[in-house]
Amino acid sequence: MTETAPVTHSTSVDRDARSALLVALIVAAVLVLDLLVSFLESFAFGSGSRDFLLGIALPQLLVDIVPKAVGILVVLWLWPARVEDRVVMVLVKALVAAAAACVLAALVGFVYTVVVYGVRFSDAGALPYTPFAGIVSSVVMLAPLVMLVVLAQWVIRRGARL
Repeated sequence: MTETAPVTHSTSVDRDARSALLVALIVAAVLVLDLLVSFLESFAFGSGSRDFLLGIALPQLLVDIVPKAVGILVVLWLWPARVEDRVVMVLVKALVAAAAACVLAALVGFVYTVVVYGVRFSDAGALPYTPFAGIVSSVVMLAPLVMLVVLAQWVIRRGARL
C-alpha cells in the first residue's frame, strides 16, 4: 500500500533580493552620476562650487538618493518582477517602486529639514518646506529610469534577444 501525499501548490512568492538590489544600485548610480555632472557644470560656470560637498552633495546623497534606492529595493523585493509577468505588470511594478521611492525620499527630506532647522515636530507647520509639493514631478522623473532598468532585467531573465 503506497499512499501519496496530495499535491499542494505553493502560494509563496520567490523573493530575489539580488535582482532588487541590482535595480536599486543601478538607479542610485545613475542618480549619483547626475549629481556629479551637475557639480561639474556648476564648477565649469563658477557658481559657488567650493561648498558643494557639504552643502549640496552630501545632503542630496543622504536625503534623496539613498532613500530612493532603499524604497526601490524594498518594493521590488516584496513585489518582484517575475519572468512569467506580462510587460504591463512589470512596468506597473516599476512605477510603484518609483512612487514608493519618492515618497520615502520626501519623508526623509522632511525629517532632515526638521532636524536642520531645529524645529519640534509640533511646530512643523512653521517650516518653509512642504515635503510632498513636488512628489508627482519626482515620480515622473524617476519612473522611466526604474522602468527601463526593471524591464531590461526582465527581458534578460526571459532570455529574449535584444
